[in-house]
Amino acid sequence: MNLFIILYGPAKTGKTLSAIASWPDALVVGPVGGTLSSRFLNHEPKFIPVGEQIAVKQIGEIIQKAQDEYPCIIIDDFSIICSTELMHCQASHRGWDANKEFNRRIRVLRDIIRHAKCHIVLTMHEQAPKEVGQEGEKRRLQGCPMIPGWQLPEQFPTHADIVARVIYDEDAPGSWPYLYQTGPDESYTTGDRLAITPATFPMNIREPLLLAGYDIPRPEPLAFMEDYIPVIVDAISEEMTTKRPSLRKVFTPFAEKLIEEKVDSRHIRWIFNDALHREYLARHNNNLIDNFINTL
Repeated sequence: MNLFIILYGPAKTGKTLSAIASWPDALVVGPVGGTLSSRFLNHEPKFIPVGEQIAVKQIGEIIQKAQDEYPCIIIDDFSIICSTELMHCQASHRGWDANKEFNRRIRVLRDIIRHAKCHIVLTMHEQAPKEVGQEGEKRRLQGCPMIPGWQLPEQFPTHADIVARVIYDEDAPGSWPYLYQTGPDESYTTGDRLAITPATFPMNIREPLLLAGYDIPRPEPLAFMEDYIPVIVDAISEEMTTKRPSLRKVFTPFAEKLIEEKVDSRHIRWIFNDALHREYLARHNNNLIDNFINTL
């Protein structure tokens, strides 16, 4: 089953980087410079740069052409693409007809995404909760992925398998103070219809999908990482059973070994992040009953 995933939140919180790290062999479609964050990984993904005037129809055509060649297609800054599309519609249609045409074009792309032969990931900005509608008919719209309109912001995410919102958490595992949230939120749209992610989890889509049985192989130049990650996961798990667990104690000897083997320092950091996230998610799955009881 190919997945439709929406990752949304404030700018500069790592959405694009997390998507690329999860699918290093994905095709990334986005604005010029959109993959600069991948330097953090020392990995350059396949990239189609698109201008500010890119049309939604062109995005659909790219997906249809590339879906057999790539395991995943990442559409970066889809919120900006949608805003541009609305302007296109307003230039060719009058009044409310522009909104109707915009909605129609988004629905066409939605259907292309849903029937794609590969995973599709959209990164989007965040729209805060607000009131919409005319005087006397106003209603509250949940915070959601940013997309123009009164109805689309509610309707569009319902077609995604996973809608993960970026939230700040200074206690997040690792060095990055953000998590993904898919658990219920009365103010923001979130969800995971596959029930494979915790309510909140590290910004790593790859690892919960692996735990759920999805096959997400790394491209050949990065395949060596799996020689180390399971061993490090076991070491972390063992350390977490001690009275005063120390991740520094776990990672230091592995770092020394990897440096000695001349592994790139950014790849070492990537290995450690995936190992840390994999152990965290496995421990969560092993403690499902305890976690449930603790909520009562």
